[in-house]
Amino acid sequence: MSNVHALPVPNVITAADLLDVAQELGKQAGQGKDTQVKFLLKVVEGGYHNAIDLSGNKFGKDIDDATKLAEAYVKARQSSVVFDAKADNQRKLISTLRTSIKLGQWPKGGNGEPLATVNNLMTMRQKLRQNPAEAKKLDDAANTLLKYARAQLKRDTLLTDEELRQLCYKKPKGDAPTAEERIEATRKLLDKLIKGDLPDGAQDNSSDVIVARDSLTRRLIAIAKAKGTAKQGGTNAP
Repeated sequence: MSNVHALPVPNVITAADLLDVAQELGKQAGQGKDTQVKFLLKVVEGGYHNAIDLSGNKFGKDIDDATKLAEAYVKARQSSVVFDAKADNQRKLISTLRTSIKLGQWPKGGNGEPLATVNNLMTMRQKLRQNPAEAKKLDDAANTLLKYARAQLKRDTLLTDEELRQLCYKKPKGDAPTAEERIEATRKLLDKLIKGDLPDGAQDNSSDVIVARDSLTRRLIAIAKAKGTAKQGGTNAP
């Protein structure tokens, strides 16, 4: 992975800037360069500055900012490709861009956040890479950023430095999924079933399935809150 630089904060990025970035990084990706994390970092920045958002149908039916940026990136990477937002790989890219936008718009960290914490995370990972023994254990930079995004979006407070450090590492092979991870996987499966997004096209948007998904969502929120309470209790303990 190439060096990941801190996010520039002084100059406010625009939606037009982000389209240019998507096209340029897409071209670089087509030349074999790893540009994914750079793209995601720029999208986080765009979300922070409200240059882009999660509004649906902004550019037509089912075309939001994430879809527009993904299309620019994919077409620049492979000029002959036909962009299909429903194709698995392109749908995954759109999903990661939406997660990045949502992270940039996370409002609970105060001024300059979460950009400052994202910078901290990327800098921390770069320092860990300097140790060959640690470098072998590190996860991909883009995966690290997305793990942070998903964790931070569940919290009302910023992740600690130790939590950030743990996110830099790959999950040890053989570790059984936690109860929270199993619940999250089931919730995602039900969400896809409701929307008809499963690979085989199966769909069931009945009230029973929706209630089941929403129940699991509430459980995940309760788990996240319990973790936050436990950490605060531990911090305040004598």
